[in-house]
Amino acid sequence: MTATALFFAGVLILAYRILEPSQQLLYHSTSSSFQVLMVSLGLAVLLRSYFRRSQIAARLSAVFALLGSIAILDGITGSYFDTFNAQIPWFAYLGFLPLTVSLLSLFPEATQRKPWQQLFLQASAGYGLAFAGIGFAFLMMHLFLKSPLLAKHPTGSLVVCVAALLAGVACYATHYRGRRPLPKLSPTSANFTTLAVLTVMVFGIGMFHTQMADLRSDGERAVQQLEQTRTAIGESIIELFNRLGQRWEMYPLREHSELMEVDIVTYLKDINYLDALFLIAPDKSVVFERLKPSRNSYYEAMMNDPEILKGLARNSESTEILVPEFAVKDLTAKLVVRVPIDFVDPEGQRDSGLYSVLAVLDVRAMLGTAVMNTVDSDIETYTLVRPGRWMDRGGFWVTEPTANYLENKAIKLYSSTLSMYYSSGIPTEAYLYRLDTLQETSNLQMLIIVGGIGLVLLVVLAVERNVSLEVQGRQLFYQAHHDALTGLWNRSSIEQYIGTKFYETKDVTVLFIDLDGFTLINDSLGLHVGDEILNQLAERLESEQPRRSELARFASDEFILVLDGATTFPERVKNLAEDIMSLVAQPYRVGDNKVYLTATIGVAHQTPDVRTPLELIQRADMAMHQAKKLGYNYVLEYEPNMAKRLISTSSMRSNLQEAIDNDELELHYQPIVRSNDQHVVQVEALLRWPQSDGSFIAPDEFIPVAEMTGQIIPLSEWVFKRACEDAIKLQQREPKLRMSVNISALHFNRANFVDFVLDTLAETGCRGAWLELELTESILLEGSQYAIERLEMLRKHGLSIALDDFGTGFSSLSYLKRLPLDVVKIDRSFIAGIRHHKGDRVLIESVIKIAQSLNFAVLAEGIETPQQAEFVTELGCNFLQGFYFGRPVPLEDL
Repeated sequence: MTATALFFAGVLILAYRILEPSQQLLYHSTSSSFQVLMVSLGLAVLLRSYFRRSQIAARLSAVFALLGSIAILDGITGSYFDTFNAQIPWFAYLGFLPLTVSLLSLFPEATQRKPWQQLFLQASAGYGLAFAGIGFAFLMMHLFLKSPLLAKHPTGSLVVCVAALLAGVACYATHYRGRRPLPKLSPTSANFTTLAVLTVMVFGIGMFHTQMADLRSDGERAVQQLEQTRTAIGESIIELFNRLGQRWEMYPLREHSELMEVDIVTYLKDINYLDALFLIAPDKSVVFERLKPSRNSYYEAMMNDPEILKGLARNSESTEILVPEFAVKDLTAKLVVRVPIDFVDPEGQRDSGLYSVLAVLDVRAMLGTAVMNTVDSDIETYTLVRPGRWMDRGGFWVTEPTANYLENKAIKLYSSTLSMYYSSGIPTEAYLYRLDTLQETSNLQMLIIVGGIGLVLLVVLAVERNVSLEVQGRQLFYQAHHDALTGLWNRSSIEQYIGTKFYETKDVTVLFIDLDGFTLINDSLGLHVGDEILNQLAERLESEQPRRSELARFASDEFILVLDGATTFPERVKNLAEDIMSLVAQPYRVGDNKVYLTATIGVAHQTPDVRTPLELIQRADMAMHQAKKLGYNYVLEYEPNMAKRLISTSSMRSNLQEAIDNDELELHYQPIVRSNDQHVVQVEALLRWPQSDGSFIAPDEFIPVAEMTGQIIPLSEWVFKRACEDAIKLQQREPKLRMSVNISALHFNRANFVDFVLDTLAETGCRGAWLELELTESILLEGSQYAIERLEMLRKHGLSIALDDFGTGFSSLSYLKRLPLDVVKIDRSFIAGIRHHKGDRVLIESVIKIAQSLNFAVLAEGIETPQQAEFVTELGCNFLQGFYFGRPVPLEDL
């Protein structure tokens, strides 16, 4: 905005100077160099501000900055194109030079700048702010001192101050590199600012022109008044002395001398500006000289003055006023009135010729009354009485100091030529001699202009604030209703939409879209790749979005598509879901990565039994999760039994937590025997959840729920602690029996698992040698080396390690060789088929041989018949376990 004001001010002042018809210096307050500087500096800043990223604009800005620098140099050296001296001091021009130099720089973007370049811009911004402060200080000084400080013309001096203020602020804003960027005006505000600033500047130019025109008119009136006054005075003087001459011509000869003497005395006494009277004979000799008292003789000066001699030589028959040369030597001017007199000669004598009465007049005294009768004014008028000699309106000659003041300080208002009583074509000029009133008026006008710019700034800031608040409101509304990443509706918006349609049309279908394995992409390729994939998918889904539908990102990798009026067309909905899956399955390219995805979709239609909109979303979610259980990349429509299963799972979760909190769980123990003598050498702790009716919930029903909900950790901790306590009791009864305890893989992979085991052993007093930990092959999924290190640490504390359910997991036999194991347990599923499946028999035999070669003991689970026990014993199995040897029972019943 400040650059706009600076530019328009320079353009309008320059245009006014060129187009002003009179072209008088009165209307030219500043030099052309300074006006070009204002325009160039304003344009350079505007180009930098509005076209920051344009190289062409940056180069043009540098060109205008260079033009401004040239204008500064021209102003310092005297403004070559000006015919007048605006008297702008050299240091005022020099103060603008760092601003133009700073705009000559063509630095790269902020991230690519060198440290010295960044420092240069920071220093330029600081200088701009300081320079603006100096301009403001000078502006305030004008208000108090009431005299121009930076130019001859008061308005010009104020223009320099305001230009410094605007230029400094503009350059500061251009080079500002603070923590927060300066706000940019919106297009509407920028247009309003341009128009408003232009209006203020035009109004200011109009005020200036009106003021100067009024001053010029005042100067013209002063000259006219001077002419009228001088003409009237001249006419009265000539008439006065003409009457004297007429009387002298008419006096009788006998009384002639006496009467003339009376007139001389009377004139010298009554006419205060009359210094002397001479009577000059036709032969140019002086008949007499009469002086006012206290006056020195003018005889020598008069009779040797060329102008007087020329007047006498002309011997004109009409009265004339002469300007003698000796009169310009004194402080006050002198005039000589020559009155021709033709005395009456005695009879008989020839005509003696014309005599001349010369009256020496004091101009200051003559004009004193006229000056006193005029209104005191700041305007002074001067007439060129003789070449190089000017006289003011009071009758004083213009001295050298006064001439210098008129040249350097006073402002010329009007020039003309007058026809006076003593001559015609006399140059006359009117000057504004005292500038106090003009300075006060100019101060007021400049304050109005600056106040107008300030008012525009306040209005723009208020508008921008309102616009900013409105934009922020729209942004907040958008952010509140849309997903920040994809731009789709968010969860709250889609829920609100479903709620509206749920009660209005009662015909809503929800497609719950979940990406399969998306977490793996984020973990392996990075979140930025995952975000880009989500954006691409959102664009795909929007491009294929059917009519009367809304799409939203429901959660991280979940989307919801809501259809209105599709409940009666289930086949179309299914086909749409399959099309969506095909759309999702198309490859995604992110950088060098080519990623493939699949999606699982659950569908739920609004039916009379759906009570709330959220229930409809819940049904679609249940259908999606059920589809995932069926193998992913699948579409499944909601069925009522899904809710029943979910309710059962949810109920089981709550009941399980209560059982843990209330210590309602139990450990039962099943014996493990040696195969060669079937003697009990060990028991396995098995978790049981008793019910109020005496039944038990099987572990394979509630353990998966516990693993899904995270309850498996407190459950595993409870089992291990209770097993340690029971192991102590067991040792008191059967010292040789050891206890086997199942450990969850999730619990094993916790960072503090080993510390927990050791702390629990220390807390309960149980020895590690009394326990065997049973773990499944899933412990290897999180890293085999990590598992090996933990197992070795546990074995160092006396605990033995058993690999449970071997053959049903994901590990290879190469892991089996590396694991620090003591026992390998063959899963019951292989034992059950040994009589009917040759493959199971071969597999068991192979496992036993491998384990024996690695010095592992082998335990066969699920022995229910003597034939199974005999068979695995023959194969070399070391330990046996199953219902054939005993069912799990509480410790006290063991």
